[in-house]
Amino acid sequence: MIITALTFLILTAPLLIIPLTWWAIEYGLAAVILLLPTYLLRSTILGIPTTNLELAIYGLVLGAILHWTLRGSWPRLQIPRLGRWFLGGWCVAWILATVFSTDRSASLGALKAWLVDPLLFGFILLATVTTVKRLRLLLHAVASSGTIVAIAGLIQLVAYHETLQDGRLSSFFAPVANYAAMFLAPMLILTVGALLWKHLNRWWWLGAMVMFVALTLTVSFGGYVSLGVGLLVLWWRWPDRRQRRLALIAAIIIAAVGLAALSQTPYLAEKFNTRDRSSSLVRTQIWRTSVEMIRDHPLVGIGPNAYEPIYRATIPRLYWPPLEWLVAQPHQLYLALWLETGLLGLIVFLGGTMWWFKHLAGPWRRGESLVILAVATYLGVLVHGFVDTPLFKNDLAIILVLIVCLPFLKIGSVDKKIHPA
Repeated sequence: MIITALTFLILTAPLLIIPLTWWAIEYGLAAVILLLPTYLLRSTILGIPTTNLELAIYGLVLGAILHWTLRGSWPRLQIPRLGRWFLGGWCVAWILATVFSTDRSASLGALKAWLVDPLLFGFILLATVTTVKRLRLLLHAVASSGTIVAIAGLIQLVAYHETLQDGRLSSFFAPVANYAAMFLAPMLILTVGALLWKHLNRWWWLGAMVMFVALTLTVSFGGYVSLGVGLLVLWWRWPDRRQRRLALIAAIIIAAVGLAALSQTPYLAEKFNTRDRSSSLVRTQIWRTSVEMIRDHPLVGIGPNAYEPIYRATIPRLYWPPLEWLVAQPHQLYLALWLETGLLGLIVFLGGTMWWFKHLAGPWRRGESLVILAVATYLGVLVHGFVDTPLFKNDLAIILVLIVCLPFLKIGSVDKKIHPA
């Protein structure tokens, strides 16, 4: 009965989110964050493929339009001038890559899901979250979404362990454990940062612990490094020196225990296997093939979401038989950016990222918590990008926009003064 009710609620969420947003836009934003994994529920409307998450975002937009129209107060977004130029260049790169795509139908769907939908979410986020109360609702949604995915994964691991790929936790994203890791790592960094700077109640440490356990059980080394980088940044900027020392000691102990436990499994040795099939060898073949594909399509790439058929046509020239035939992404963010958005997309992404960090230098030095949370999480994503593609997926694109927008929320001072104990 409970499962049936939850299923009905999720399926009807795109309609329910309209009156919810009409009443209070911030609740619509929170609902979208909770519904991130529902991009897996796919349908077709008037011959156009869509997902439950996408429909929820359009419900959010419609509800926001009704809210602003009936109240007679439309928001004005203040985006820095250079930021607007990078945003425009990003859109142009996607449009050009789609126009010249090797599979225009697939690229149009990706353009809609990975560019338009996240931008709609980002604009409403910047226009709406203008008070501390709304910010904390947003962060509660982030912590809740990560905890739900983690709990689902732990239930999966207990009840359906024998059906999992290599026994690794994948939660809603089965059978791909790396998808769960790319989702959980940024959510966990944001949650821990929000807890340290007291934007969340301390009871959310339980949710953070559940996410940590779930991320550990994905056995994603990219996820581990991403989390480690993010937590290191938070630790570096945490003002309480005594707690920093205790946290460092705890982290060293946890890392040592974790490494010892992994050494007793086949996963760690497999990473250094250079003779037989392993994830390292598979990635090496994929990366080498991706470089060859870039040589064949150096300017506009192959188009968004058009990787797999070109990969299958290219890899026999380099490896036979290949270790993997069916590969949706190049397992490397920067190769994916060049291939899927062209050279312009890669340049705009890297240039925009450099501008973003430089623009936040002053608030970073002042210790503004939202900047610290965003920088820590974004650095984790960028590092994860060396071994995976934590962007080209419906939910991950929304998470990235959330991270990038977080320091630009016009809230004023949200920080509580934290005195060392």
